[in-house]
Order: sequence, then structure tokens, then C-alpha cells
Amino acid sequence: MANLSGPAAEAREARLLRHAPFIAVELDARRRITVWNEAAVRVFAVPAAEATGAAIEQILPSEGDLWADLAEGGSRTATHTRKDGVEVTCEWTCQAERDAEGQIVATACYGRDITDRAAREATLRLEGAMLRAIIENMNIIVWTMQHDGLCTYHQGKGLASIGMPPHALVGKNIRELYKNLGPEPLDAALAGTLQHTSTEVHGASFENWMIPVRGEDGSIELIVALSLNVTEQREGERALREKLLQIEQQQQVIRELSSPIIEVWDRVLTVPIIGTLDSGRAAELMDNLLQAVAKTRARFAILDLTGVEEVDTGTASHLLGLVRAVRLLGAESVITGIHPNIAQTIVALGLETTAMTVRATLREALGHCIRAMADARK
Repeated sequence: MANLSGPAAEAREARLLRHAPFIAVELDARRRITVWNEAAVRVFAVPAAEATGAAIEQILPSEGDLWADLAEGGSRTATHTRKDGVEVTCEWTCQAERDAEGQIVATACYGRDITDRAAREATLRLEGAMLRAIIENMNIIVWTMQHDGLCTYHQGKGLASIGMPPHALVGKNIRELYKNLGPEPLDAALAGTLQHTSTEVHGASFENWMIPVRGEDGSIELIVALSLNVTEQREGERALREKLLQIEQQQQVIRELSSPIIEVWDRVLTVPIIGTLDSGRAAELMDNLLQAVAKTRARFAILDLTGVEEVDTGTASHLLGLVRAVRLLGAESVITGIHPNIAQTIVALGLETTAMTVRATLREALGHCIRAMADARK
């Protein structure tokens, strides 16, 4: 190919510049646009006819004296707002042409649209700031592990709680250090499955999340893990369970004291009932009473209602259920201490009482039992 020179060469250079993949803008001494290539048209959505002859500040407004600074040399990154409101971030490099006196007669500006890159970098900065805020303020440890078990990152406020400095495990093999915990969670995470485990290490309790991270080809590159120190929560849970167990034991003692089963005579049991007899308490009382009747081979069970002032349908039904259950074991129930209002309630409810043995006082009930057993021995 023959070498071009003169007007032909200039025409070719102008054509190459016009079709170049990067932004090319030329300014005159007053910073008016004399060249506006196709890339500039595409990026800034301004036709060449509109841009040519206009001041660069009018077409591409920016903060500060960007274009004057660029003419002095170097490079700058600037964000421009197009007429349609879209923001475009460009990386600019300019070269000034000066006359014999050093005055700028023209400036060639070359730019690259880095809007997408700038957005990605901003996202990375935000994510980095978020990660720093988390690891510096929460009681957690963030760590990473490669396929070979090598730890490449180890940081977080939670390290101080177990007496470790930052990066203490970097360069060490996680699998070897914690082999007593088993390889299964690490293997599963490296196979692509999110893992959650609870561990007891370094004298503390941890909740761990192991997250597989994939590369561009879709393969697992490493594990990013977060370990949350939950020692205080675990201790609080244990203390709460112990307190609940203590309360349950106390309630059991209170229930036993409120309805104790007392053997007042040979093969005669008495149960003083105090307070409300709900379904739960009635079931427990029935179970305890039947066990006591079977264990002592009792002939009589005296149900003392002196401590019960009111009954409803449910309470009355529970009492009759107790009587029937005791009878099935071959023993007789004797009810004593019924208040007048309780008697009225039982009658008003129409409950069957013909099978009930009733005495006014506990003394009379005990006398009935003793006489019945004496008659049976004759």
C-alpha cells in the first residue's frame, strides 16, 4: 500500500478519528468544539451538528474548571449529565497545542465511557464499607478457606472475645486445625451447599454459616464463612431452662401440697382438695390417687372438699370422674366437706349422685370407713 501524505493523509486521519471506538473532541482556543466524533455522539446523545461550534461547558457541564485543568495536562474523571438526565462517567486525557508564545490554540481531548466500571467500583466500595462496619462492630468472625483448607482471610471483632489477633489463622490449614469438628460441613460447602453449624471451640459457642463462592466459570473457588459468638445467648438459654425447670418443680410441689394424699388409717386415704379443680389438675390428681390406691390397696378414698367453695359443671364432672375411677379399682369414695352452695350447684346441674357416699365432716367420713371395714371382718 502506498504511503499517503498531504491532504489524503489528513483526510484518512480525520476518518479514523471520526470512527474511533473512543471519544475524541477537539476544542479551539476559546474551548469551542471543532471535532465531535461518532463515539461522542453515541455516549452523550448530542449530534455532531449541534455540538460543533458550541462551548464544551454548554454541551458537557461539569464541576469546577475541568476543561481548563485538563488543558494543562494529566487525566481526570468526571461525571456529565446528558440532556435526557442520564449521568455518564468519563475518564479524560487532553493534550494542548500551543503557539510560539505558549498560548493554547487547540486542545485534543480523548475520553472513555467508564460509567459501568464506575458503578461497579462504587458498589464494591459500598460493600467494602458495609463489610468493615459489620466486622468492626458485631461480635463475629469472617474467614475464607480455599479447597486445600488454606485460610486466606481472618478478621472480625469476635476474635477479641476468644483472645485471637486479626488474621491469626491466615496461611494456616482450617481442616487440620479443626479436624475434631469433622470435615462434612466444609466438604458440603465446597460442593456448593450453604452450611449452618453450631460449634464449641476456644471456650466459646459459635453459630457458623459457610457460603460457597463461585468463579466466572461456575466452579466453587472458595468458602466465605461467618462465625457469630453466641456464648452469652447460650448461657442465657441454659439459665432460662434451669429457671423454668426450677419453677416447674416448685409448681409440682405446690400441686402436691394443695392436694396431698394422706393415709389417715390403715387402707384409708384422704385427699384434701383446695382451690379450683380444673381439667389439668383433675387429671393429675386422678393419676396420683389411683396409683396410691393401688399401691396401698386402700379400701376407701376420702375426698375432702372443705377447701373448695364453688364448683361449676367442669369441676363437678371431674369429681364424679374421680369417684368412678376409684370404684374401678375396688375402693369406695367418700365425699366430705361439701358447702351448701356446692350442693345447690350439683343439684341444679342434675348430676347423678346416687352412687356417691357423702358425709358432713372428715371425722364422720373416717368413722364410716372404720365401721365399714369392721363389719366386713365379722
